[in-house]
Amino acid sequence: MYLQSQLEGLTSIFYELMPFGVELKRQQVQDHYDKRLVSARKTQVSVAENELRRQFNTKANQVRNLVDSAESLGDAANKVNLIRAAASLPGERNKPLKGSVLDYCKGIILENRVDPNVLISMFESTELGPVEARVMLASTMFLIPETVNHAGEKLPVRNLLAQIIGLVKSENLLPRNDPFLNEAMCALEGIEEESD
Repeated sequence: MYLQSQLEGLTSIFYELMPFGVELKRQQVQDHYDKRLVSARKTQVSVAENELRRQFNTKANQVRNLVDSAESLGDAANKVNLIRAAASLPGERNKPLKGSVLDYCKGIILENRVDPNVLISMFESTELGPVEARVMLASTMFLIPETVNHAGEKLPVRNLLAQIIGLVKSENLLPRNDPFLNEAMCALEGIEEESD
């Protein structure tokens, strides 16, 4: 449940807050959701006022908790810190990522590129665990562009995500019911449907 809540908070940040330039500070997050609640109240909805308020507060709390966790790693506005915080349990958060996962995450999130050597290193690593698996999946599935630079070539994100999912499954890095794995598989399915 904790990881599901973290994933939902991460999704809200990437798809609801960042596109609108909302600063990732506790009060700004709450203000954003308060404004959305006011807008939602103006529409004709058949939802009880208390239930509507509860839904918006839940979402705001998920985001604020994730921002607090990301701040423990450094700058909460840094997408890499947000992903690391969301992908790990509290006791795992300050441990360094194994393999080349941090280099992969920085390259793909900050520069929209994948270093072939980093990718090979990740796929050959025997040190990867659940946190690394979730970080790789989240870094890939939250990309907006359809392609990434891979040694001067354009690599479709769907191919990269399929490779990462394949690695996670073949090495049993995550249980089948892990929210990050399930979300990545749904994202891949959605990308494939859009391209058909």
